Formats: sequence, C-alpha cells, structure tokens
Amino acid sequence: MSSARRLDRRQHFPESDFRLRVMRIKSHGAGRMHAHDFHELVLVLGGSARHMTTQGSYAISAGDVFLLRGNMAHGYRDPHRLMIVNILFDPDNLNLPVEDLRQLPGYHALFSIEPVMRSRNRFRGRLRLATDQLARASQLATMLDNELKERPKGYRFLARAHLMHLIGFLSRCYSNFETAEHRSLLALGEVLSYIERHYPERITTERLAEMASMSESSLNRAFHKVTGRSPIAYVLDVRVAKATRLLRDSDLSVTEVAYRCGFNDSNYFSRQFRKAMGTSPRKYRRKN
Repeated sequence: MSSARRLDRRQHFPESDFRLRVMRIKSHGAGRMHAHDFHELVLVLGGSARHMTTQGSYAISAGDVFLLRGNMAHGYRDPHRLMIVNILFDPDNLNLPVEDLRQLPGYHALFSIEPVMRSRNRFRGRLRLATDQLARASQLATMLDNELKERPKGYRFLARAHLMHLIGFLSRCYSNFETAEHRSLLALGEVLSYIERHYPERITTERLAEMASMSESSLNRAFHKVTGRSPIAYVLDVRVAKATRLLRDSDLSVTEVAYRCGFNDSNYFSRQFRKAMGTSPRKYRRKN
C-alpha cells in the first residue's frame, strides 16, 4: 500500500458535489498500483489481464465483475486486449437509497463481503456474468454514462437511478450463483439480509450461526472481518439506523420507535442511541 500512488478525487469527478463517473476503456494497458478514497466497480467486457492487489494477484477475463472499495490499492499486469468499464462513485456523497437492496444476500456478498474476503478465497468468490448478463450490465453502464455526459435536466436523478438499477441487477446475478465459493459468501450475505428483515425481533448469535452453517466462533470471526463488529453489535447498529429514520420521518413517540426497532426498554434504547449518535433520540429528532 505504501508504494501505491494515490489518486485525487478532484481529478476524477467533474462535480465535487456529485461524485459519479463512468470510464469505458477499450484497450487498458498495464498500470502501477494505485489507491483512491472512492469506490470503483469494474466490469470486464473483453480480453484478460492479471489484477494486482495488496491481497494477491488474480487472472481476470470477460464477464468478471468486482468492487474496489475506498483505499483498496490495485493495478493491472500483462493485459491482453483488456476492455473494461469502471464506474467510480462515492456512496456517501450520492446518498444512495440501498435500504431495500440490503435485504438481498447478493448485494451484501458482492459489495460488502467479497471485497474484504478476497485474500481468503483467492478471488474465486467474484461475480462472473454469462454473455447475456454481461451485455445487459454493459447496456446499463452505457445509459448511466450517457446521462452523465449529456447532462439533460434531471440527469442527476436518472444517473442515480441507472446506478441503482445496475447495482440491483448485479446483486440479483450474484444471488443466483451455486458454486461452493459463492455459497459460502452468500450464506453470510443471507445472515446480513436476515438481520435487515427481522431486526425488530429477538436475534441470537446461535440462530445466525445456524443459518450460516457455521460455529458461533467462526461467525464472530467472519463478522469482525466484514463489518468490524460482532453479530449482536451489528444488530444494534441496524436497529439504531432504523430508529434514526423513524425519528426523522414519523410522528411516533420515542418509546414507540424503540419498540418498533427491537428495543424492549426505552431507557436502554436511549443509551444505545446516544452511544451511537452522540445525542439523545429527542435531541436528534429536534435537529433533524
């Protein structure tokens, strides 16, 4: 990582307040390792190369799709007619409405789990599209690119919509994989999706481990690797995140919000909310 050059976001996004760009490269050359503080979604349309990362080097070819999250260094070696589409985006800047997608195991597997588990599974868990799927993904990327280049009225809205369409399409493609490598990542993705769907209910590590066909200790290690949290701490994060939305967008009392988000004690909810958000639920509501 120390030898990788760092790209400046100001050189890659024409609009500082809307960080989204499509780069279609018809003949990608070899390049030294580099890093950046935004995400890069890579669609390999043709050719082949060695993809270099700090986690190892991997052969890539047409149909491969993978995500480089912010600060992941990478580069290419020995390219042969390598044709790729890079979609550069800053998810925090774009404020993408992914809440519904978080109920899809393939979304977690492709965008959260595979990037950080890449060294363990030697890149065998990457998404690999069939010919017709790759053509559809390329079409969606082109529609996104056209909006960003032509900038008609309402282009930001439609650009976000095209990006979300592409992310949703790729997430569904990943959800349909049946290989052992993909099943192991999808199992963890299923656990994350289960939490998104059932956060108001009682959730135990034992139940989550059973779902993933893992021991509780293995599940804890995997969760720390992917989320930086234990499973139960992650459940609390989800519940607090859902509560912030209800506090902003509803007239429910703080106690009702607590119960709807899986907290059986409003005082406990207030303590956990303050710990996560730095303020009480009532003060958060007044400010937002």
